[in-house]
Formats: sequence, C-alpha cells, structure tokens
Amino acid sequence: MKNKIFGIILAIMLSLPTTVWAVDNVAVNEDVQPSLEEVAEPSTLDEETDAEEVQTPVMPVAPYKQPISKKKIIKKFLMAMGGVVVSSLLLYGGLTAYNRVRTGFAKPIKTPEGETPLQTPDDLEGAVKTFLEKTKWG
Repeated sequence: MKNKIFGIILAIMLSLPTTVWAVDNVAVNEDVQPSLEEVAEPSTLDEETDAEEVQTPVMPVAPYKQPISKKKIIKKFLMAMGGVVVSSLLLYGGLTAYNRVRTGFAKPIKTPEGETPLQTPDDLEGAVKTFLEKTKWG
C-alpha cells in the first residue's frame, strides 16, 4: 500500500514539468500574434511597378524588456533560499519522526553470521573495521 502511494506521488511529481510546459506553450500560442501568412503577403512584381512601391514584409518587433532591479533579484533569491530551508527542516522533522516511530514498532534485526551489521559504527576503529570487512580487504 505504501509503495503504491509513493509511486503515485512520484509519478505526479515527475510529470509536473511536462504538464507545466504543455500549458505554457498553449498559452503562448493563444496570444494574438500575426501569422507568417499575414505578415508576408505575396506580392507580384510587374514590369510597370517601381522597386520603391514594393513593400517588404515587416516582422513584428518584440517589446523592449525592462531591466530588473537588484532588489527584486535579491528578494527572489532570498525567497528561493527560504524555500530550501523550509523544505530541509520539513524533511529533517519528518525523517526524525519516522525513525522514532519505526524504532518503537520494529523488531531488532539479527545479522547472520559472517555478515557485518548495517548500523553506523561509533568510533573510527569500528568504521575502518567495517570498511575492510565490506570490501573484503581484511
């Protein structure tokens, strides 16, 4: 049951950028902009017409983009960093609560003979010993 819920949430999170991209492209395409046929209408050159009378198609000019102030940039950066801090605290709190609940219900796991336990060693000597046993150097 937990795996199904996790799979659904993961699928939604991974498909969100595609959904946003599709909606953004539809919104851009719905803007009123002249099509290429409207901008460049075919014109015929008769021998009688002068070259000055022929109009060349004019492409629409993109509007001038105003510069962004440093205050707005700093504000957006601080908001992004605030989001990182909040999400980190939420993850830390959630995992801490999960570990406390899990240790109350989980039975201690016995390690088969010849295998090293997956618990974190308490000191440097234990860490080196575990590393050597796992890599089969010792």
